[in-house]
Amino acid sequence: MHEETDDTIPHAVREKLARSVVDVEEVDVVLGDTVARGELPEVDRPRRNDLPPVPAALRPHYRVRIGSDVLELDRPVHIGRHPRAARVPGPAEPQLVTVESPAGGISSTHLELREQGTVVVATDLRTLNGSEVQVPGSPVHVLRRGESVVVTPGTRIDLGEGVVIELLAPGRGELRGGGAR
Repeated sequence: MHEETDDTIPHAVREKLARSVVDVEEVDVVLGDTVARGELPEVDRPRRNDLPPVPAALRPHYRVRIGSDVLELDRPVHIGRHPRAARVPGPAEPQLVTVESPAGGISSTHLELREQGTVVVATDLRTLNGSEVQVPGSPVHVLRRGESVVVTPGTRIDLGEGVVIELLAPGRGELRGGGAR
């Protein structure tokens, strides 16, 4: 061993290695050529089935129909008879949508709809009455106080008193209404 180049191996380990004996005839050693390759041919290259995600600002957003208004879910939407934003602000200021509730059965801020990546989440905002969620092909689900559920295009959410919200597919179609009314 060379004193000049042996400083990376501690002395105790070096001594242990020097005492260990390996019987070369008991070890199968396969020698072969080392091959340097350039770029992988097309058939060997790992495939990526999905494209990189499109930034949220560039991709079409889901839309929601509330009565005759169609809104884009480019930010969260709070729906109720007198909706407000949360006390602790999130990353985006919600769009506030007021709906009629003559009997008071719809809470002040009743429901939140928001895009989470590529899905839409409906969240009950701690209401007393909840909401009925009808996802296409599924039975009606009563959304309870504080509960969230992923919804798909065609889903209808009944807040009560005839107020029904429908989730529409992403698109750049004509939008009507918008904002607090």
